[in-house]
Amino acid sequence: MTSALESHHRISQFLFHEARLLDEQRWAEWEKLFLDDGVYWAPATPDQPDPLNHVSIIYENQLLRKVRIARFQSPAAPSLQPFPRTAHLVSNVMIDEDDDGAGSIKVNSRFLMVEYRRGVQRFYGGAYAHDLALRDGALRIRQKKVDLVNCEGPLESSSVWF
Repeated sequence: MTSALESHHRISQFLFHEARLLDEQRWAEWEKLFLDDGVYWAPATPDQPDPLNHVSIIYENQLLRKVRIARFQSPAAPSLQPFPRTAHLVSNVMIDEDDDGAGSIKVNSRFLMVEYRRGVQRFYGGAYAHDLALRDGALRIRQKKVDLVNCEGPLESSSVWF
């Protein structure tokens, strides 16, 4: 059994590692952080109850993430040239639930993502809610929910994950 401090450190390191994979465009490694049935979700309104009965900014299962990754890696995607550079900053990591027996961990954190492409810098900020699972000693993402501060407002199109 690990202490609360050790658990917080391990989970924080996982979130920082995920951000690094996104910034370094290591898409295949990032995809492997998800469970096979894991989802990535960015609601279109504050307090949106679910992604299935409401329109979302992004709702991706494994297949849709893999399609996006293939598009990122394709030279036939001129709209992505040059590819955006990003910096994801993750902070205020709070463990809301840590059930060792069930291997279920719910984590809330704050983020700022800076994207630079074609001479334009954009900023996106908000909260992450990670639903993590412990599988074979490794943390994996069951669901990553991205609550953008301005989700219901006009958003510049972003080609990358928040």
